[in-house]
Amino acid sequence: MTIIAPPARPRPRAVCADDRDFHRLARSSGRHRWWRPVLVLTVAAALFVLGTLLSVVPLVVIGLAAPGQEDVIDRALASSEMSDPMAATFMLLAIAVMLPAALLAVRLAGARPMGTLSSVAGRLRVALLGRCLGLALLLVILAMLAFVTVDGTWPDATLTARTLPLLAVAVLVVPVQAAAEEYVFRGLLMQTVGAWLRHPAFAIVLPVPLFTLGHEYDGLGLVDVTSFALVAGWLTWRTGGLEAAIGLHVANNAAIVAFGAFGLVDLDATEGTLAGLACTLAVTVGYAWLVRGWADEARRRATSRRRP
Repeated sequence: MTIIAPPARPRPRAVCADDRDFHRLARSSGRHRWWRPVLVLTVAAALFVLGTLLSVVPLVVIGLAAPGQEDVIDRALASSEMSDPMAATFMLLAIAVMLPAALLAVRLAGARPMGTLSSVAGRLRVALLGRCLGLALLLVILAMLAFVTVDGTWPDATLTARTLPLLAVAVLVVPVQAAAEEYVFRGLLMQTVGAWLRHPAFAIVLPVPLFTLGHEYDGLGLVDVTSFALVAGWLTWRTGGLEAAIGLHVANNAAIVAFGAFGLVDLDATEGTLAGLACTLAVTVGYAWLVRGWADEARRRATSRRRP
């Protein structure tokens, strides 16, 4: 009697060494195909639209359950003033929806763990994030104190009915919004580009125009945003994760809103200044240099532990 062996299961695709670089993690799964990053982006966009629509539901419920609240709803939906805590909260939470959309898309359509969108370790490295956030807050606050001193806005400092609500926005809402942008632009888009193009420069540079165009600033402001995006992308590749970029983004946005809560900066300004650009560039470059040193030291320690 002849015994027919069952067909062998196909072996997963071998993972190349460079597929462990952050921008190449979309290829680290044996189920990667050339079309999968497109599917991930499509699913992420659909989930973002769905999440945005669902975020309006509570406002509709308020309007139905409590007639006469039309002004509150109009402030949340129609206003684009960051100096208005209600409008700022709704705008920032609308952006924050991108975070679960990106993570779910990677898991559902990307056929890989959600943690691969955070770092090469397959998770968000909380200790590194805390260290980066602390450094970024120190540098950003010092730079902003210098800026408002040079700009002469200290006499405008005041407490209003919006001060405490805006401080709450800075602490509770801004971190989620800033992290969401990093997960999309330095996470999802960098890994999408890296799935097709091996050199990290493509993954760092190509998502930058989309990030820049999402901000309504003048020329100086757009230079500021573009330089931040380039440095954040480089740090993400260099450190192998989003922690450094998230730390700088959260610190920058939270400090701006906090200073704006006291009237020290105009939260609705769309025009940049040379002094402001100089301060932010100094912070961004100094932060990148220090974090790069941390990354190099961590790599040396990891290499020495692996030696026999």
